[in-house]
Amino acid sequence: MIRLIQNELYKTFRLKKLYIFMAVLAVHAWLTVHFYNEGGEWKSVILMPNGQSLPLTLLNSMAQFMTVFIPVYVADLITDEVKTGTLKMSLLRPVRRIEWLNAKIVSLFVFITFLLVFSIAAEYAIGTLAFGWGGQTLYAGSLYTPTEGVWLTLRLTFSMLLPYMACGMIVILIAVLAANISTTIGLSIGMLTAAQYLKAFEHLEPYSIVHQMYFFHEYVHPISGEAASQIIAVIAGYIVVFYLVTAIIVKRKDFIL
Repeated sequence: MIRLIQNELYKTFRLKKLYIFMAVLAVHAWLTVHFYNEGGEWKSVILMPNGQSLPLTLLNSMAQFMTVFIPVYVADLITDEVKTGTLKMSLLRPVRRIEWLNAKIVSLFVFITFLLVFSIAAEYAIGTLAFGWGGQTLYAGSLYTPTEGVWLTLRLTFSMLLPYMACGMIVILIAVLAANISTTIGLSIGMLTAAQYLKAFEHLEPYSIVHQMYFFHEYVHPISGEAASQIIAVIAGYIVVFYLVTAIIVKRKDFIL
């Protein structure tokens, strides 16, 4: 199992797409700052121009990239391996299918975590270079000391691992079932886009994983609360259900022929 994970991580960090995704996140942060400095304050998401506030300011926008990054990565991670026959070679060795699936999930977790770490570092750097570090962090209308702001940034950013992994589990199921990379990416992005329209039904909105990818950090900002507990239970349910369904399919599907 450890060797499988090491191999998956090796492939992940050799993947050119990962570094393209990093560049996209950095350019997005730079453009946001650039247009603010060019006089776009009236339409900018930036309310307090300083380095320590920028990562929290851009936290919502991360979801729009993850709804694309995750399907593209998973398609390369799983569908391409099935199509090219790499998976067949793995299964001919003494590797249990569930171990193969778990290694893929660990790789996805590391991929998402790495992008979150990079986004925080890049946004802190870009914001500080453009505006200076600043004296306080602004979030949700409240001001925090620099130390409190850094802790809040880390807590809320890494809390997003939960909805992002739930999204990833959905895409992994699609990838296992799909015949090619284009189908995986197209179907995943199409389904995630369609899920956004659940916001038209107020009672269904909390059950939309895409909604949670955008706003989960707002639910967990107050560190306790019934609403946050319910949302966490819903997202955990997504992860468990889609993992179990995928595991059953992986065990039964004929990948050898």
